[in-house]
Amino acid sequence: MFHPESRFMSAITLMADIVILNMFLVVACLPVVTVGAAVRAAAVVVRDMVAGVGSGYSMQFLRELTQRWKPVTLYWLLLAALGAALAYQQWVVFHAGLGRGALVVVEALALSGAFIIAGVSVWFFALASSRKPETGFGELLPAAVLATFRHLGHTLAAVAILLAGAAAVVALPIAWAVPLTTFLVPALTLYLIRLVVAGPLGERLGD
Repeated sequence: MFHPESRFMSAITLMADIVILNMFLVVACLPVVTVGAAVRAAAVVVRDMVAGVGSGYSMQFLRELTQRWKPVTLYWLLLAALGAALAYQQWVVFHAGLGRGALVVVEALALSGAFIIAGVSVWFFALASSRKPETGFGELLPAAVLATFRHLGHTLAAVAILLAGAAAVVALPIAWAVPLTTFLVPALTLYLIRLVVAGPLGERLGD
C-alpha cells in the first residue's frame, strides 16, 4: 500500500498537490483583479494533474500567472459586473412588492441566467487553459457559449460541482469554511470540473 507507485500513495500525492495548489490559488486571488489569471493558471495545473503529466505544479502555477492573462482578466471583470447586476436585480425584485406569480417567473429567469453564466464560465476557463494555440477574448467567449449548449450534460455536471463547492463553504460554520477554502475546496472543485470537461476538450485522463 505504501509503495511509491501504489494507488494509495498516488492518491495521497495528488491530494497534497491539490492542497498546495489551493494555497497558491487563494493567495493569488487576494488582489481581486487577478482572480481571472489565477483561476486560469490553476486550471492549467489541474489539466496536467488530470492527464497525469508534469511535475513541479507550484512553479508551473507561478509561470502560468503571467501567461495568457488578458482574456481571462477581461472575462473576470465582465463576470464581476454581471454578478453585481444580478445582485442588484434581486434587491429590486424583493423590494418591488411583486405578486407570487410574477415573482416566480422573475426568479426562474434569474436562475436560468445564473446557470448560463456559470456554464459559460466553466467552459471559458477550460478553453483558456487548454493546449490549443493562444486565442483572444473574441474567440474564447463564443466558443465557450457554444460548448455550454453543445455539451449540455457535461455543463450540468460541471455546474453541479461548482455549486457543491460553493455550498460546502457557504453552508458550513466559519471555523470549517475558512480552512476548507484556504486548503482544499477551490482547487479540488477545479480538479473535479476538469475531469468532467476533459473528454469534450479532447484531453486524456491519466491512469
